[in-house]
Amino acid sequence: MTSYPQIIPTDNPLRPLAARPTRETKPRLWLLVLATCSTLTFGIRPQQPLLATLMWTIRLGGAACAVAALYRDPEVEIYDPIAEATALHQLQMTRLEATHQLALQQKQWEIQQYYDAQATQQIQVTIDHSAKLLQQKEFELLQLRQALANQQVEFETEKQRLTQSWQSQWERLEVQTAELEAAKNQLKAERDAIHAWAEEKAVELDATEREARSQLSARAAKLEQDLDHQRQLLIEEFEKQHNALVEMCQKEIENYRRLIADQEATIESQRLYLYNLQQPQYVEGTTTEELLADRVIAYLYEQGIIVRSPLVTPYGKAKFRLSFGILAIAPGKNDKGKYAETLIDAFKRLERVKEGIRGVVPGCRTMPDLELLHRQIRLTIDTSGVDWEAEARRAAEAIPEPLQEHFEQFVESCYHIGLFGPTRMGKTVCINNILAVMQRRLGGNAQLIVGDAKLSTALKVLKPRYLGAKECLKGLREAADEVQRRIELREADYRSDRPLREFSHDQRIYFFDEINEVISRFNQPVDPDDLEWLKDHDFPPKFAVSTYLLRLWRMGAELGVLTLIAGQNLMANQLKINVVDLENLGLLFMGGAISIGINYRCKGTEKSDLEAQYRLRRERYFKTKDKQYKYYGLFALPNEQPYLAQMPAPDAYLSAFTIPLLEATETDEEEESEFLESELDQTQLDEADRSVQDTTNSGADSGADGAGSGAGPDRTGAAPEIVRRLEDLLHQDFTGAHPTDYSSGAAPENPLAPGISPVLVQRVLVQYDQLQNQSKTIEKIWGTPRSGTSIKYLAAKWKFRKILYENGRKLPGKAWGEDPNDWKRFDELIGDESS
Repeated sequence: MTSYPQIIPTDNPLRPLAARPTRETKPRLWLLVLATCSTLTFGIRPQQPLLATLMWTIRLGGAACAVAALYRDPEVEIYDPIAEATALHQLQMTRLEATHQLALQQKQWEIQQYYDAQATQQIQVTIDHSAKLLQQKEFELLQLRQALANQQVEFETEKQRLTQSWQSQWERLEVQTAELEAAKNQLKAERDAIHAWAEEKAVELDATEREARSQLSARAAKLEQDLDHQRQLLIEEFEKQHNALVEMCQKEIENYRRLIADQEATIESQRLYLYNLQQPQYVEGTTTEELLADRVIAYLYEQGIIVRSPLVTPYGKAKFRLSFGILAIAPGKNDKGKYAETLIDAFKRLERVKEGIRGVVPGCRTMPDLELLHRQIRLTIDTSGVDWEAEARRAAEAIPEPLQEHFEQFVESCYHIGLFGPTRMGKTVCINNILAVMQRRLGGNAQLIVGDAKLSTALKVLKPRYLGAKECLKGLREAADEVQRRIELREADYRSDRPLREFSHDQRIYFFDEINEVISRFNQPVDPDDLEWLKDHDFPPKFAVSTYLLRLWRMGAELGVLTLIAGQNLMANQLKINVVDLENLGLLFMGGAISIGINYRCKGTEKSDLEAQYRLRRERYFKTKDKQYKYYGLFALPNEQPYLAQMPAPDAYLSAFTIPLLEATETDEEEESEFLESELDQTQLDEADRSVQDTTNSGADSGADGAGSGAGPDRTGAAPEIVRRLEDLLHQDFTGAHPTDYSSGAAPENPLAPGISPVLVQRVLVQYDQLQNQSKTIEKIWGTPRSGTSIKYLAAKWKFRKILYENGRKLPGKAWGEDPNDWKRFDELIGDESS
């Protein structure tokens, strides 16, 4: 008789996978085949870490198959207490190591502060030395002026001396003449001799005077020449110093402008973040109960209750429960008692507004039940009288739609358009229609030039001229050169008094896809061609891609050059430009980027109205499942009010379009459907996780769920499924991909920016406490989708894990130190991935 191990039952949801029951459902032959195939991987030794991990996973799987084929018996359940004890021991060791690393990081931070202080002191010493040099130069200039004054005094003295000598000689000549006149009568015989002698003396005196005057003039000319030479030397030295100071000031001005732009972007991000802190958190789901819960949360916000961490769970056939916490308001920060400050205050307010909650939920036939739990409030709401079909029709009729021609008017009003949205959200069809309207606007004979940074199969039909991010950089530079060439041609026409040419025979449309990939890799110029172009056109040697884009946006419209760029983040801080420069661009937000567009372009009541419309559109699609309501976007024209509208059909503007178009195949729609379904599944899984945690932490709630019957939990219902999901969640690698979610509303941070600010730390901790998911938190904070080759995602993941580790939070997936990037410096990580 076969001997089986003892089966030990347990209700612990954290049992390791080794303790789960296994069943033999197929012969063992296929397990032996898999084990044999896995041995072939020992001949492969890849260099990449990911492939090496995959090979070891296949080898371990083969070993598991071999063990299962030899020792696995049907209908056996094994419980391994050693594995559970080992897991608890590893958890304790991880916490001790986290405490040690926290102290080490604090010491490194203090050392860095000391070095920063030393650097600041050195800079101050350099400034004082420059000031002393300036005073010394001023003193030397004063000495030169004093020497020049002394030379002028010597010249005047010499001139006065010569004048006095000439006057004395003239007086002596007059005396001698008088003596001759007195002795004229007496010495008539000597008169002729004396007269001859006097004339001779007069000639000598004239020669002496002329010689003295010529010497004086030569000396005066030499002094003037020396003075001019000294003046010229002083002027040249002053001009050199002046040019050096001007250049230094220009550099400082550029630095201050860049800092001001960064500060403006940071202030805008902080303003949006503070605004979102005062907003309630809605349920991120699309089920009937979750949509009704959003209505209740909005009503509670009107009554001064700011909902946090809402959780919706079905309760029976026609009820659901809404459990939530509140945002506590610090004393003195509450504006005239507008918001509930504590959980007790919120509970009292809810007692007074039960009737209002019943009115918000259509078809609610009974008064909602209210319970105060541990740090939570729970509402039980009746939905037995809801007519869902009528609700869907009313939601569809309540949403205003602009005229059918709005899309064409939007494209014709903008010379340059930015398409902002995540992947698989209808951008392909939208690009079709935008290019068609642009082509028709230019008369149907414009040249289309395409740059594809990600080498998409959908764009292959357009025959892109520039493939990859590096060639797209070259395409942007050539486009900027084309704009400069047309400017020079018009300048020649203007100087020659000719009519300015219109370039109607050579109109161009530049289309660049995934512009964020080009900016993240090549915005800092390293190519000699980029550096030479920036130098020739008097631009600073930085932000090459941003400079090319600004050149096209500012000058291209008048010269017959239109542009269309598409990316996942077209905010000013990502493009490295000023906010006012985006006024040259018409923005179109799609998918999850709509919430970012609302927070970026709207304020006050206009923002509230668009948020309400956005929520209604989401409800309308998920209730009706009608494809005509699936694709919509936020249209933002420069200096005009943004609006939400449906996207035109795929063939709406293709009749007059003569160039090849992108192909919107059914495969894209199927992938997008799978994308949305996976997003819903992940949201439900997170809610199930929070539900199990709530059930485990509060035993009193189980009694409330059983309506006071005192019965044990129903192990045959949904509980085993929830436990299975929780076990999968605990053993899941949370570094996996997850759909983009921009519902936070705050502007995304730059993952490549050095340093971690306190605002970023607070923002990451708040978002992670709400989501409990690594990929979702990185999407919300940095706006970067998961990618194994993206430098931005690796940098954002490094910052995310470091923030959680330094603040004593449990890391999802791998523990600290198991990821090879945990022990790298940030600049080392960016340098390695870039190379």
